[in-house]
Amino acid sequence: MNSTNAIEKALQQKISVECREIVNKFINDLDKLSNKYGGTMFYDFKKDNSSDTYEFMVQGTQGVTEVLHRMILDNHGNSMLKYKSKELLSKLELI
Repeated sequence: MNSTNAIEKALQQKISVECREIVNKFINDLDKLSNKYGGTMFYDFKKDNSSDTYEFMVQGTQGVTEVLHRMILDNHGNSMLKYKSKELLSKLELI
């Protein structure tokens, strides 16, 4: 049973790394944009410009990285785990 948990944790770590790579590509582009044109170090997240829209602010690209990474994991993590688990079982010819 412990090996099953270890395999799942290893898959979750791989998923986290894969999501982090996606975020890092975006952050690299954001850094290029900031270096070329300047801008503020505070990033507002909001749905639109209406006055009643929920919004929050993060400081720097590290804050953006944390928000985007968590967002992607929350939205896609379980599906990715199911997919990768099925893929692994298929490679092991267990199903």
